[in-house]
Amino acid sequence: MIAVGSLVILTVFRLSGRITAGQAVAPKNGDTQPAARQTLEKFVAAFNANDAKALGATLAPAMEYIDESSQKVEGGKAVADMLAGFFKANQGVKLQITPDGIRVVAPTVALEDAESVITIADKGKQTARRVSFVYAQVEGEWKIASIREFPEVESVPEAGNRLKELAWLEGTWLDEGGDSVVETTFTLSKDGTHMTREFTVRNSGQETLKGTQRISVDPQTGVIRSWTFDSLGGHGDSVWTKNGDGWLIRGKGVTGQGKEASATYLLKPLGKDRIEFQAVHRVVGDQVEPDTTTILVRKISLPKR
Repeated sequence: MIAVGSLVILTVFRLSGRITAGQAVAPKNGDTQPAARQTLEKFVAAFNANDAKALGATLAPAMEYIDESSQKVEGGKAVADMLAGFFKANQGVKLQITPDGIRVVAPTVALEDAESVITIADKGKQTARRVSFVYAQVEGEWKIASIREFPEVESVPEAGNRLKELAWLEGTWLDEGGDSVVETTFTLSKDGTHMTREFTVRNSGQETLKGTQRISVDPQTGVIRSWTFDSLGGHGDSVWTKNGDGWLIRGKGVTGQGKEASATYLLKPLGKDRIEFQAVHRVVGDQVEPDTTTILVRKISLPKR
């Protein structure tokens, strides 16, 4: 279910359940590392005090910050210096974070996705986006080892038009690598209420996995969601968010072996016949999987003679 190319699975400011300066947050279900959560609270408190020095104390020395354009700043001191300049240019800026819950993937490593909002009151600006944190123990203390931002949340179109934004996916796509081939076919229903995806994985010419996915608009929220089931017993659900001219897909599920799994996928069209597919923050059971980038190519049907 988490195979490359399967597309099964998928910033930081809200008012409800947020973390703000001076506020202690009771651990949610799954928050098995309250010490890591305290580090995040200290980070937010320092941010809202515009105190780059205190903020720097929450960062791991070798941490990295990746912005929505995939630009990277490496090193806790470099990130703190960058934010010091940001605070100077935007005095009084405030941060609110709504965390999704910490996932411990190793005794000294934990992951957390969140929604964030930054408000610059005197400039009348407010931005919202998804953010992912990686926490790590450094000399016995939990520090923030990575912060990754995703593009700002855009306004949501009317629910009736949402699936039309995925019409470019219709057709069959191939992901070939070594002896493995993943073939995926997207079909939009005639009434436009849902899209289906059928996928098959072959290794050395032998079919090893099949699955189906249904993509539709949640009538309660207007959000695009999908539900996936594969031939090995795996299943998952995901949420699709517009990301520029592509999509950000955040999902979770269970593999056929009964292991919990989660990932974030970035789907970007490269013309009408190619798709860049990135899989990041993949976790299967207690194992963190490496990020991957794959190019999907549209299968062209030859005219019948």
